[in-house]
Amino acid sequence: MTSLWRVFPFDPAAEPGALFSSSFVPPTTGRGRFDLPVDRSPVLYVSESQEHAVAEALQPWRNRPLTPHHLERAGRPLTMVRVEVPDDPGSGLLDLCDPAVLQDLDAAPGRVASRHRWVTQPIARAVWDAGHAGLRWWSTFWGDWHGSVLFMARLGAVSFDEPRPLTLETPAVVAAAQALGMPLAA
Repeated sequence: MTSLWRVFPFDPAAEPGALFSSSFVPPTTGRGRFDLPVDRSPVLYVSESQEHAVAEALQPWRNRPLTPHHLERAGRPLTMVRVEVPDDPGSGLLDLCDPAVLQDLDAAPGRVASRHRWVTQPIARAVWDAGHAGLRWWSTFWGDWHGSVLFMARLGAVSFDEPRPLTLETPAVVAAAQALGMPLAA
């Protein structure tokens, strides 16, 4: 199993798979960099490290002091959950950090890193069409952080651990805030 991380607003009363539950997968909107068309699969964006997952949630407030308010969404506390994905060397996650993979896809690194969906979404479609369960790429923050897009229709037994609320004292929050230039509020 591969451990990945997700940060989301949590409601302990939410049923599994429902909005604000740890296993909720948002419907495809086409707004994400690697979203697939509605007729293919919903996708779940996750990170390899806890601090990267937190940084993705905090990034709209870069270079501003981090307050407890930043650790809420939709009136609910942000929480972190470990997502366990089965290791499948045959059709698992395609590693877009591998130059040979990029060459096979005819995808230059700059295309993978683009912030323009019209550039990155065709890459996700090519990965899907090749039969993979998702893709891995480097973060737009730093090259040593990595994220994955999980094509949920292709994954078997994905499990979600117990969610843990984030606080200003959570080590991943402290690390993400430091990386984003966000001093912790007193």
